[in-house]
Amino acid sequence: MHLVFNPGMFALGVAVGVLGLVLLLSLIIAFAYDERTLLALGAYVSLMVAAVIAGQQFADDTGRVEDLLLVAGPSLLAGLQAWLLKNRHFSTAAKVIIAVVVLASLVLLGLVAGVASPSISQIAALVWGVLLLAFHAYLMQQSWDSAGPWKWWLLFGLLAGLVISVSSLAGWTDTRQPYWPVVLMLLLQVPPIYLSLVWRSRLLNESRLRSFSANVTDPLTGLATTSVLVERLMRVMSRVHQTPGSNALFLIEVQNWQGLLNELGAEFNEKMLLEAAMRLRRTVGDNDLAARISGGHFAVVAQGLQGAEEVNSLATRLVVSGLRIDSPLLQGVEFKFRVIVSLLKNSKPMTLPETHEWLGRMADIFRDWPRSHRNRSILVVTEDQLTNPDSPGGPNGTNGSKGSTNSKRDSIFSFLPPMSR
Repeated sequence: MHLVFNPGMFALGVAVGVLGLVLLLSLIIAFAYDERTLLALGAYVSLMVAAVIAGQQFADDTGRVEDLLLVAGPSLLAGLQAWLLKNRHFSTAAKVIIAVVVLASLVLLGLVAGVASPSISQIAALVWGVLLLAFHAYLMQQSWDSAGPWKWWLLFGLLAGLVISVSSLAGWTDTRQPYWPVVLMLLLQVPPIYLSLVWRSRLLNESRLRSFSANVTDPLTGLATTSVLVERLMRVMSRVHQTPGSNALFLIEVQNWQGLLNELGAEFNEKMLLEAAMRLRRTVGDNDLAARISGGHFAVVAQGLQGAEEVNSLATRLVVSGLRIDSPLLQGVEFKFRVIVSLLKNSKPMTLPETHEWLGRMADIFRDWPRSHRNRSILVVTEDQLTNPDSPGGPNGTNGSKGSTNSKRDSIFSFLPPMSR
């Protein structure tokens, strides 16, 4: 048995392999990342290949089906480009150009499908190609600054396919098999367009991720935002009887924040925020949540603490972490952390407004620090003191400072969920 190498069959096998691989990857990524453009590209490849096979099986050898595909392919992808590069509103000029391109494509399809003479079809193909080229150039010019660098791969695929299509329709190329111009057009179109769509999808996903991260992570300090703090607090309170160990909320205030700003200057505000966040992050565990509230106020939600002794130990470490002066960012600067601790052991589930109100009452204690703890940096408050603000030791109790009865004053949580530096 002698093996005979058939270059035409080998090239066709390579083309089928490349298109099949692109189709498979397009469908996988489309379903994995809900990317509709890649799904549309997969549908385009499937329909074109199915049409070529059907044309070979059921049509005559005139190549009319293949010529129709050579017109339909670039026209459909021009619509994809218009959708990808569209502005918020189509201008009148854009609508006119789109209408002209659609009309020219329909006329050329009619001429190819009808009995028009080859010379008329060839001239119509050239006019159609020029119109599509102008359409691509117009869309690129309109989206020059708004579209990302992926647009160049898209343009390369569109132009390469258009060149093959016009060359075949104008009679500039001659092939033994009528399906080869369609296969070559797909080979030059699909891989570059696939790369452009994947690149675009990656950029969009990164943008969405940054937008999502901005809502859950403070962009300056890297700590959690107040909305994440409230969500974690509500979750801990709802599961307090289902989890072992003790849970606690630590509110931290940098007592000498304003003094340091006056001493160092307002331009050190961001460095102070970074330094305070860094010291807190080094103190808490991996499963604890550290959040930035506003200015010199922070919070830590700790779970799984083994009794009051470990709660007090963490509160002490938080206070001590502010006294470190060996930082390269702010050498020799001490933060006088003042910590309010609330055990969440017997807490009941609360709604979002109730959680905001509860945090506000707890934060008011910084402003109305009890006289009995004037020289102390740690204050443990009970749920009774937070539930009944007028109780002894509560925010408005007898141990509070004068003027603490004004409950309408702004709290550091009064602006939830937005944040300010």
